[in-house]
Amino acid sequence: MKSETQYLTYTPWQGQLNNTRMCFETALVLAYLSRRCLVMPREYRRHHEPEVEAGRFRPLHPEECFELETLDGIVHVLARDEYDRCVAGAREPDQVDLVLEPGTAVFCFPKIPTPGSPEAGRLRDFAAARQRFLEFTPEMEACRTLNVKSATLEHFYSFFFLSQPQVDLECKRLVRDHVRFRTAIIGAAGRIAGSLGNYCALHVRRNDFFGLYPEQNIPAHCLLSNVRKRVPAGARLYIATDETDPSYFADLRNYYEVYFINHFKSLLPGSLPAGSLACIEQMICALATLFVGTRLSTFSAYITRLRGYYGAPDKNSYFTDGSPGSEMDDRGSPPFSWMNWVRSGNPLWGREFKEAWEFQPEARGH
Repeated sequence: MKSETQYLTYTPWQGQLNNTRMCFETALVLAYLSRRCLVMPREYRRHHEPEVEAGRFRPLHPEECFELETLDGIVHVLARDEYDRCVAGAREPDQVDLVLEPGTAVFCFPKIPTPGSPEAGRLRDFAAARQRFLEFTPEMEACRTLNVKSATLEHFYSFFFLSQPQVDLECKRLVRDHVRFRTAIIGAAGRIAGSLGNYCALHVRRNDFFGLYPEQNIPAHCLLSNVRKRVPAGARLYIATDETDPSYFADLRNYYEVYFINHFKSLLPGSLPAGSLACIEQMICALATLFVGTRLSTFSAYITRLRGYYGAPDKNSYFTDGSPGSEMDDRGSPPFSWMNWVRSGNPLWGREFKEAWEFQPEARGH
C-alpha cells in the first residue's frame, strides 16, 4: 500500500437521478472498501447548469438532492478539480481501470471464495447466473487511482459479495444513513403525507418509457383492473406520474379519491432545485400505506427501498401491469430474494429487494 492518498474515480451513468444514484452508491461502497477518496466526476451538473452541454447529456450531481455532507469522516468526497490539483505534477499516471458490464459481475470482498468451499456455494447463489467474479488485485490495491471506467447500473447490496457480516452491515448502513434526501425534501413530503392522512400511492411511468418497454403502455382500463387488486375502493390515492393527459386517470377517479402533486403546491418549498420535486414524490409514495409502482422503473424501485428504510406497513413490490413482484421472492425459499426474479428473465436492477433494508431490527425514523 502506498503512503500517499489514494483515489477512486468513476464514470457516471448517463441518465436521470435514480440511475445516477445507483451508480454513485456502487462507487461509494467501492471507495469505502478500498479506503480511498471518492472523486466526483466532472460530468455532473448543478441545478442552475444546462442539462445538455455541447450536445452531451450531463446527469444531475447527487449532492443536489442528497445530504452527502454526512459522509465526512467516513469517506472523503472531493471534486474533480481538487483531485486534478492533488495529482498534478505526477511524472506518469498511476491508474488502474476497472471495466464493469452491468448485470454480469459480482465484486467479492475481501476476496473470491476458495472453489469448493461453502462460501463459494453461497457466492453461486448470490450471483444468480452472473459469471464474472472480481476482487481487489495487488495492482488495484497499489495504484494511486482506481478508475471505474464503465458506468454501472447495479444495486450495491446485490453487486458486492461481502463475506464478513460486519462489513456487509457497515456498507448497508453507510448507504442508508448517508445517502439520504435533503431535509427540505423530506420535510415537504412529510407535510403532504400528513395532509393526506391514510392513503395509498401509485407511480405510473409513461411517455418516453414506452420506447424502451412498449408493453408498459397499459390501457387505462387495465391499469384500473390491476390497481383494484391491491388498493381498496374509496381509498385516497396519491399518483406520481409523467402522464400529461388527465383523462387517462378518469376511470381511477370513479373508484378512488385521487391526488397529484399539483394539489399540494402550497406545501412545497418556494424554490426547488432540479430533481427535487421527483424526490418529494418518491418520499410521498414511500410514506403511503401501500404502494404500486411501474415494473422496471428505477424511480418505483427506489420507493420500495425507501419504504423498507422507513418501516412501511407493506414493503412488497406490486406493479401497475399486474406482473408478480415480491410474490416470487420466497418461492422455494431461495437464499437470496432476487434469485427467482432473475431466473424469470428480469434484470436485477428492475426492482429492489428486501436484503437492502432487512439487515437489522431498527428502521429509519420518519
